[in-house]
Amino acid sequence: MSPVGLHVAETVVAFGLIVLAAYILKVRGVLKQEDSRLFERLLVQFVLPVTVFYQLWTNRLSGASVYPVLIMLFSGVVSLALSWLAGTLLKLERQNIGALMIVSSFGSSALIGYPIIQYAFLNNPKALAEGIVISELGVGLPIFIFCPIVAMYFGEAFKAGKDLKELARRYFLSPIFLAVVAGLILSRFDIPIGAPFVSTIMEALKMIQGSMVVVSAVILGLQLSFLPASGLWLLVAVSVIIQMLFQPWFNNLMAGALNVSAENKQVLILISSMPAAILGPVFAARYNCAPKITTLLTFIHIVISPVLVPAVFTVLS
Repeated sequence: MSPVGLHVAETVVAFGLIVLAAYILKVRGVLKQEDSRLFERLLVQFVLPVTVFYQLWTNRLSGASVYPVLIMLFSGVVSLALSWLAGTLLKLERQNIGALMIVSSFGSSALIGYPIIQYAFLNNPKALAEGIVISELGVGLPIFIFCPIVAMYFGEAFKAGKDLKELARRYFLSPIFLAVVAGLILSRFDIPIGAPFVSTIMEALKMIQGSMVVVSAVILGLQLSFLPASGLWLLVAVSVIIQMLFQPWFNNLMAGALNVSAENKQVLILISSMPAAILGPVFAARYNCAPKITTLLTFIHIVISPVLVPAVFTVLS
């Protein structure tokens, strides 16, 4: 196995152990599946807004990152459209179409992408910083914007009588959106790190951000169900093709057409070949958009990533 593949495998196994631990605690009765609601609220109402705010505040977009960020964003939107079309043609249930869109659009840049970027650009701090900005603004931010909207629209919350006006109101008043606005505004001010209380505040935000992976893993473990679902493997195949094969190919093509630098092109390929984002099941559960299907699809994506991600990167780069 290549060094990159080994690094991916180690990260996936570590995450999988946390998910498995939460699942065992559920089986033993220490935790209950309904406890996931508490963790979901904690993540969506507090941890995620803090993470978004911190990343946007500390990672200002540079000129060299504009095209890669736009490419990542565009490919995610295209993948949303393709997965919706696939779900419609396959005549899936409404909630399952939403689940397919969530797991096929934006990858897990924080869980697996960051460790790989850090490894690939170990002796190049500038490239690493660019990689973080591209990942946060091209993948992380769209996840917080599009996935809740998809989950709301295709979930039971919308079917229960919520119209588009109410959907927009709920989103634009949500902590995540407010964190996006606050982070973008604050990033334009040059606040010295050594200013009174600034370093302390940033350290607190960083600690909260560090809890995101663990809380997400616990939610996956509590939601995880190994009962067979109808048409599951068809959903797996479609989502993997769009998320982990089409997106890196499409981004590689776009990066070549726009003369993106070689380093940023490699970052694009790496990030866009990631498995489904671990936050997808959180939003699916929060708005009741086929959460069990979304969780199982995400878990399968993560399991196959140690083989598929290095293979895709080797072929395209």
